[in-house]
Amino acid sequence: MTEEDRAVTSRPPAPGPGGDAEPAPEMGFREVVSAGGGTTLVVIAGFQALDSVDNAMFGVFAPDVRESLGLTSSEITLVAALAGVMVAVGALPLGWLGDRRRRTTVAGLCALVWTAAIAFLGVVQSFWQLVTTRVVAGIGKASEGPVQVSILSDAYPPAGRGRVLGIHRGAQPLGIIAGPVLAGIFALLVPEGHEPWRWAFLFLAVPGLVVGLSALRLREPVRGHFEQEALLGGDPSPNPSATPVPLRVAFARLRKIRTFSFVMVALGAFGLCVATVPLYLSFILEDHFGQGVVARSGIAAVSAVGGLAGAALAGVHSDRLFRRSPKAALFLAGGALAALGVGFAFQAYSPSILAFTLIGMFTQAMTFGGLVPLSLVVASVTPPEFRATAFAVVGLYLAFVGGLGGALITDVAEQLWGARTAVAVVAPTASVLAGLVLAAGAGHLRGDIARAAADVVGQRRPA
Repeated sequence: MTEEDRAVTSRPPAPGPGGDAEPAPEMGFREVVSAGGGTTLVVIAGFQALDSVDNAMFGVFAPDVRESLGLTSSEITLVAALAGVMVAVGALPLGWLGDRRRRTTVAGLCALVWTAAIAFLGVVQSFWQLVTTRVVAGIGKASEGPVQVSILSDAYPPAGRGRVLGIHRGAQPLGIIAGPVLAGIFALLVPEGHEPWRWAFLFLAVPGLVVGLSALRLREPVRGHFEQEALLGGDPSPNPSATPVPLRVAFARLRKIRTFSFVMVALGAFGLCVATVPLYLSFILEDHFGQGVVARSGIAAVSAVGGLAGAALAGVHSDRLFRRSPKAALFLAGGALAALGVGFAFQAYSPSILAFTLIGMFTQAMTFGGLVPLSLVVASVTPPEFRATAFAVVGLYLAFVGGLGGALITDVAEQLWGARTAVAVVAPTASVLAGLVLAAGAGHLRGDIARAAADVVGQRRPA
């Protein structure tokens, strides 16, 4: 049995009739969850959901915030992009901390920082105060990739990692559903003159405080626990002789992982459409379809049901697909991301609200259906000792390259052609390019998985 075979399955495969390795048997979901504890998954997914509630409510209330503070659409879009940039900027130091310190503590403190920013958002009075709150909230959100995914990757066995990451990703569309619903409730209960959006964000800070305090109490998983168990016959204890990988060394090693390099280029292109297109679609709903905040809330919530279904299906099938063919999992991610941008183009020119909503369900499904297998791929090709840094770089490309670049490119396109044409041009171009790049990188995947496995073996064997 090769290290590559073990790395792909993350459990010792049984020999087949001809002596070749076969995929390891599936693990039941209860068995997967019991290995890492249900509380860890609930708390980590809970913060992910609250983050999405925040983003969804900000998108729904964007026209109201614009009018309340006397801003322009471009300024609101810039604020959203800056928050994404701070997610990227914060991801690198948090990834560095995540590879060196107790990750559950880092995650808890980030949740509390985010909570404080959300509470202050409810009382802002100027553009710069709004910028400050979103920037600070972005720093708090930055733990999602480098810290949260790293915790889940080490807490739960790789045989069920797709389902766990599917739940984690699924918390995002769940929050996208809950966010507009919450926005609609406050819009109905709070008179318009009292600015419902402020009360909604003040309310959101309460569960954020609960999640942050709960994260501080979580057990810290051993890094590379299950990789050690599969490759070395199981000593899951920390290696006392191991030293943290310096950041510059981690970057240098990541650059040598060809699959990872292709994923980063793809995420840079993919981020061009996902970071800013949803805001422009909200503006289209108001400006072209005349939909108020309550209607926009309902449309966003119904559309997010597709994302919940996409994350759930991807979580269930990614484990099986990846065990049988890691390349197929990468092709699945590339196809889903390519289809996403095409869907955005059709959504921008929807002839009716019904069509807009149905296409929105499709685009949400493609978003989360693509990100789950992509997370599996990143986890499989990066060694555990700097996996948090790897996911930090993922956030950097998605939020900084894609988010800021997308805001600038889409804004220029809007000035030239209008919002609808801007979305119809930028989104499919960027997402189809992302899908093609992922497909081009598939040829390097199995070799990179084998090298990651060899790294685990080298770290644990005595000199």
